[in-house]
This record gives sequence, structure tokens and C-alpha cells, in this order.
Amino acid sequence: MAQGHPSGQHQTRLTSAADLTVRTAVAAVLLLLLFAGCAFFNVVEGPAHGEQVLFFPSLASVSSDNRWRLTIQGRVFEPAEGSRGRQALIDSLAPLIGASPTDALFRARAGSFVSDSSRNTRVSVQIGDHVIPLAASDAAGYFTADIALTDDEVVRLAKEGRIAFRSLPTAGNPERFPGNVVLVPDKGITVITDMDDTIKVTDILNQTEKVANTFLRPFRAVPGMPDLYRSWQEALGPGIHFHVVSAGPWQLNEPLRRFTEEAGFPVFTWDMRSVDIGDVRVLLGELNPPPNALYDFKVEKIRAFMTRFPNRHVVLVGDSGEKDPEVYATILSEFAERVDAVFIRNVSREDQKARYERLFPGKEARMKLKVFQNPKELPPLSSR
Repeated sequence: MAQGHPSGQHQTRLTSAADLTVRTAVAAVLLLLLFAGCAFFNVVEGPAHGEQVLFFPSLASVSSDNRWRLTIQGRVFEPAEGSRGRQALIDSLAPLIGASPTDALFRARAGSFVSDSSRNTRVSVQIGDHVIPLAASDAAGYFTADIALTDDEVVRLAKEGRIAFRSLPTAGNPERFPGNVVLVPDKGITVITDMDDTIKVTDILNQTEKVANTFLRPFRAVPGMPDLYRSWQEALGPGIHFHVVSAGPWQLNEPLRRFTEEAGFPVFTWDMRSVDIGDVRVLLGELNPPPNALYDFKVEKIRAFMTRFPNRHVVLVGDSGEKDPEVYATILSEFAERVDAVFIRNVSREDQKARYERLFPGKEARMKLKVFQNPKELPPLSSR
């Protein structure tokens, strides 16, 4: 019996330790549920007073059951003009990039960049007779949701290949913000294009010029690119679709969209990055994001497009300044039968031959690659 006491004490200690572990795990789960519940109940109906909603031109596709899947995406935010803190952030940015704090273009461009994100805000929209609450916004104010419509509803609502909608007013904000989705046919060709140094002059390899072209100067089209894209549109008609995949933040979508319209590009749908730019540190980080992050983002978005439109072919247009050749080589390796061409604008200062030989091995891949400087060097597109 005397030998039994230590064993019993040991068993008691094991039981106590096990009980403590269980109690700790239960407490952790309860805390997670509590915080999840708080996050849920913290969702507010928006936009609030002083906030705006900007919808980004998005895709609508035919789903497998012959219904349509409409993607609605946008951002809810407070403009920098209404915030002393954001105006101070703009003031602090000016000397860091060599801008005059009183320059109107700089303040407008920087104001878009640092506009105050509204997180956990749910926007509702009206599409035809449907009133639809969307998913709550993330930390950057960005939200996205997919909505199903029948063929009959799409026929009734569509005008010139788009379906328009508006946000619903709220108690704090009576304004109804407009948006639209572009109907993309199941078959055809999509031109997936980069933005910086592909269709817009940025000079991404020169930090001083890149900053000036982003914040201090009017946006300029790469010479010949608007004409090239319009010629493709005229040749292929309604079967062609143009889609921007840019690793820039959504905060710049509105000035970029205005630029593409004024420059005469066809209508684009867009994918950009969701980033909460809350201080100078994050802002400056966005001027030099890690190359691997840009690669991962673009590959993910283009893969998603290829999966969503399994019957469409694509033409990939980018430049040599960052990771476009690597991104497009990955997509070509995964979807070789549906990538018709890879066009890379050469903006690099050094010879890129070894880079392209490594990324595009084999005769078939090499035949699809065309590196160019003048858009007139590119061949016409043929319909499918």
C-alpha cells in the first residue's frame, strides 16, 4: 500500500495537467468565438456620413447551369479631403518624394492613395428588382461578392454588354453610388494586360521617375498602345475582352480608369490589390513592394480568370520591368492550349535573352513569345 501513494499522486498530477490543458483549450475556443462574434456585430451598414463607395468594373460570366455569375467589387472610404489626419499624411509625404505640398495634381493623386479605408462596412446594391447586401469590407475598405442572375434577367437588364446597378442609401448617407459589370461571353479572346510600362508610362526601373510619373505628372499612354488595342477590338468585335491585372492598390483605380478612358483604350475590367494605406511607412512600402508578392498576386488572379472562363483563349501583354515574363511563363506552362501569345514590351537596360530562354524553353513556347518596343511590331490577332 505504501508503494501506491506516489503512483496515485503522479496520476493526480497527470489528471490535473490534463484538466488544465482542456480548460485552456476551452477558454481559447470561447475567446475565439467571442472575438468572432464581436467582429460580426461590429459590421455596420454603409456608407456612413462623409463616406463614398467606388465600384470597380467587374466581370459577369455564364455559370455551368446557364445562369450568370456577376462579380461586384468596390471600396468604401472617406476621401482624404474630409480628414485632417489624411491631409497631414499628404503633407508629410510631399518632401519625401520631392513634391510641392501645394501642387494640386500631387494632392489629388496622393489623396486617392491615402483615402481613409472603411473596414467592416456592408454595402447593399439594387440590381433590377433585387436588393442584395454584399460582404463586409476588409481593412482596406475593399469588398467583393458574386451574385447569380437568370438568363432572362440578364437579357432584360443588359445594355450594350453591361449591367448597371446602384448602392442603396443609408440613414447617414442618402447618395446612391453607381456601378456596372461587363458581360463576358463564354468563348472568345481576352487580352490580359499589365498597366505600368505596358500601357502607361511609369519607368518602373528608375525610382525618381517612377514616383514622379505616379504622383507628380499627368498619366501618359505608352505611344501606340491605345491604337493597338483599338485595332484588336475593331478586328475581333464583341468576341474580344480586355482585362487589367495590376499589382497596384485599388486606391489608384479611379485616376487610372479615367486615364484609360481619356487615352482611348477599350473598356477594361480590373483586378488590383487590396492594401490599407494607413501611414507613411505603408505608403512608402507600396512604392517598392516585394517582387515575389507581385508575382504571387498576378499568378493567382490570372489562374482564377482561366478557371472561371475555361473556353476563352488569352493574349498576355506585359513588360520586362518587373515580373511579367515570369508570371506569364507560369500561366503558359499551365494553360498552354489557351494562351495564344505572350507580348512583352522591352523596357530593360540589359540584354534579356538568357531570361527568356530560361522562362520559355522549347519551340512552341518560344513561338508564342514576342518581345517588342514599338507596338507596330506585334502581329494582328485572329478570332476563334
